[in-house]
Order: sequence, then structure tokens, then C-alpha cells
Amino acid sequence: MRSFAVLAFLPLLLTAQIAAPSKAKVHGFSLSGTVVRIDEGKKTLAVRNAGGKETMLAWTNATNVSGGKLVVGQAVTLKYLDRDGKHIATSIHIGPPPTAAPKPTPTFGAGGRSATERRESSNRSPNIR
Repeated sequence: MRSFAVLAFLPLLLTAQIAAPSKAKVHGFSLSGTVVRIDEGKKTLAVRNAGGKETMLAWTNATNVSGGKLVVGQAVTLKYLDRDGKHIATSIHIGPPPTAAPKPTPTFGAGGRSATERRESSNRSPNIR
């Protein structure tokens, strides 16, 4: 009887585990903008994004800073996490945000088909009637 009770509640326990998000899976947020204020003593900075919204962030000794020294007026791209009601920067890249690499243009060979189209058509078996 006892094992039956455990089996009856097993689906509920599994559902609860799937539905509850894990805090360990939080990957953080990205932000790009211009540094408008820096407080070295408090280890905080304010960044204004392209829409004009200012975000106050803090950094720690573990924050990865690349591209030089933080100065007011610089363009930055950073990643941050929300901890204890604060935005904590995990990485700060000084300079404009990286642009996405352009997609390669397909090259067309014989018959006006791309290499992928030629490869896919050669893998097809011919229709036998």
C-alpha cells in the first residue's frame, strides 16, 4: 500500500521539477550604450542605451573588462546579472558593439546551382519506372 502511495505522487513530483525554473540557468542580460557616470569608489557606472534609458550597474573584481580603461563618454557593450536587486556586470567590452559577420554568398557553378544544391541532387536516387 505504501509503494502505491509513492507511485501515485511520483508524476506530481516530476511535474514540479520540470515546471520550476532553475536559478543556475540564468545567463544574464546584454546592454550596449555610452558610459555617462562612473564612481570608482562604489564600483558603479551608468550606461545610456540608444533609446536614452540609463541603467546603473556595479562591477566586482571578477568582472572581465576588455578594450582599455572605463572613461565617461565611451561606447561599451556589457553583460550583467541581477543579484540582490542590483545589476552586476560580468563582462564589459570597451568600444562599439561587434557587428554580425556577413553571411557568405553562395557560389554558383555548372547549371546555375549552388554547391549545396548540386550535392543534394547527386545524393538523390534516380526515378526508376
